[in-house]
Amino acid sequence: MKSLPILPFAAFLAAVTGCVWIWQSGAHGQDANADPAKAGDAASSAKPAGPEPTAQPAGNSPQDNPSVARRNEKSGASAQVTLESARDRLISYRSVQAQIVETVDLGLRRFRMEGSYLQGTDLKLRLEYDLQVGSTAARMIEVCDGQILWTHQKIGKKERVTRRNVRQILTAASSAIKTPQNLLTAELGLGGLPSLLAGIQKSVQLEKQWEQDVNEQTFVVIEGGWKKSFRSKFLGPDADEKEALPAFVPDEVRIYFEQKSLFPRRILYLKHAEDGTRRPMVTLDFVDVKWDVELAEDAFTYTPPEKVARQDVTQAYINRFTSPEADKPADTSEGNVKN
Repeated sequence: MKSLPILPFAAFLAAVTGCVWIWQSGAHGQDANADPAKAGDAASSAKPAGPEPTAQPAGNSPQDNPSVARRNEKSGASAQVTLESARDRLISYRSVQAQIVETVDLGLRRFRMEGSYLQGTDLKLRLEYDLQVGSTAARMIEVCDGQILWTHQKIGKKERVTRRNVRQILTAASSAIKTPQNLLTAELGLGGLPSLLAGIQKSVQLEKQWEQDVNEQTFVVIEGGWKKSFRSKFLGPDADEKEALPAFVPDEVRIYFEQKSLFPRRILYLKHAEDGTRRPMVTLDFVDVKWDVELAEDAFTYTPPEKVARQDVTQAYINRFTSPEADKPADTSEGNVKN
């Protein structure tokens, strides 16, 4: 099967949570079996630039108590079923609305990203986030109305706007690759959080599942390490399975689902330390989550600023399925510029 170019929305979430990353961490040197909330606090204590971290409401995101024993431990097969069920549940909602908070650590750099997430039906998505690193402020907006996906990035004084016709891309991909559209949508990185879970399912060998109580709320927790296909991207196809991944790539993924709703409240990426412990590299929390709520009529409408040139990169993605070199990485940095 041909490799697929990842479209920006899920590529961002992947970068933010760990699949494509410029890779991030949460609590330097802590055992991931310890409190993930304290992991976030440890990263915050490094005094990152930008707004001070805000306290999470009790029960709004999982904050492990290391003294609480894991219950009902199960195998990777059960974890696989849980992940699939959680994704199906997400797709079934008419809408999902949440705030996102991510703890980021790039070695000596520690900071937080905060933003909002909206998910509608039929590929409708909206993501906005702000980030401050040192004296540089960054902002990104990604909006898809089900047909056109706009990406507006602003880093300091530099701005870039791209436009993609996701329907045309899906049609081209469907013609070239005989894959059901729901799977193809996930492969292309469309679909926001459901596609992120699909990407994890494809790349991670789930190994265990357990239950854990946090703030009088029960979470179902699943965990696993990368499959060989993912590891080979960094180590080559002949790498030994015990060979360590680069320092900037996490080794494992852990997800905390609410027991009743199976909503993923926390996605945690872990790195093995030399002393045998594991520490969070990325901590992504979804807080103030609501589903099946009425959204504004213009929630998935976006008009980019007129002063910034609009770059249409639809054809660059379509070429990935029609060109003789379709298996090479796509160059989507250039396209037809529209003013």
